[in-house]
Amino acid sequence: MAVLALTVLCGCGRKVDEKALSAEQTLSAAVRPAALVARLRALAGAHYHATAMFRIVPPGPDGQDAITTTTDLWMDKHGNFRLIETNDQDGGREVVCVGNDLGVALRYSKMIRRPAQDPEPQRFLEEGVGQPWTAWDTVSRYLSVEPAGQVLRLGKRTEPGPPVTAATDLKKWRESIEVQSLAGEARLDDDGLRAFSLRASFRARRDALPIEGEIAVEAQVDQVGTVEPVTMPASEPLPERQRTILEERALLTGLGGRVPPPTPPKKAPPTKRAIVPSDALKSPATSAAGEKAGR
Repeated sequence: MAVLALTVLCGCGRKVDEKALSAEQTLSAAVRPAALVARLRALAGAHYHATAMFRIVPPGPDGQDAITTTTDLWMDKHGNFRLIETNDQDGGREVVCVGNDLGVALRYSKMIRRPAQDPEPQRFLEEGVGQPWTAWDTVSRYLSVEPAGQVLRLGKRTEPGPPVTAATDLKKWRESIEVQSLAGEARLDDDGLRAFSLRASFRARRDALPIEGEIAVEAQVDQVGTVEPVTMPASEPLPERQRTILEERALLTGLGGRVPPPTPPKKAPPTKRAIVPSDALKSPATSAAGEKAGR
């Protein structure tokens, strides 16, 4: 089948022969952020659109925490890109990279332009296309992948896979996830992921407290080869500021970060006093009396 004959880039940057992989392994490699970025570059221009909803219901009457984010990423044939993210909490950002210039603006703020510093462009791109992988990584223990023509059907396993140790403390709560429902599908072509959707509900424990959650992600790649050249919008250069801290560190190199005490002033050498003969200290009268006595 065409899906299993794909060759996509895995997260480590090496090419993987998909003939040796299952449908689940194939899709797992295709939704990794690094693989999605590599796919967009290989298409010589494309548009990526995604929506992601994450909802957590904690115990008690405090309501729920939920956010829905919409992402649009345009990349032209030269690798320049424009990333726009907005959410229903009135937040968001815009990132534009043209050549070696990087422009960044928070929602409702002016764009600031400065030279890009690697690996910033790649990091922004991977963050922009990370929704499918976040959903996959959260429920992967319970996720099954079944080929259905040119589509991969996503569903819930009868028995979950082995627990996966969380990579960081912030993800520790994911070890306790129990998926209640899961459904979705994905479409791949010869270049990698073309569309992805997943919706799941789950229970878990966070900080020893029970929680309920829901994930809904949809993503697709379109406008292949038709994206207009990306240009830098109106922006302002990053203002130069005095960097006194860096200068102080440079001056204090080798001193352990401590300012040395001021050098005390050198003491002037003692003035040599002339040795006056004891006779010179006597009055003339006393000297004359002494001379008479000596006679």
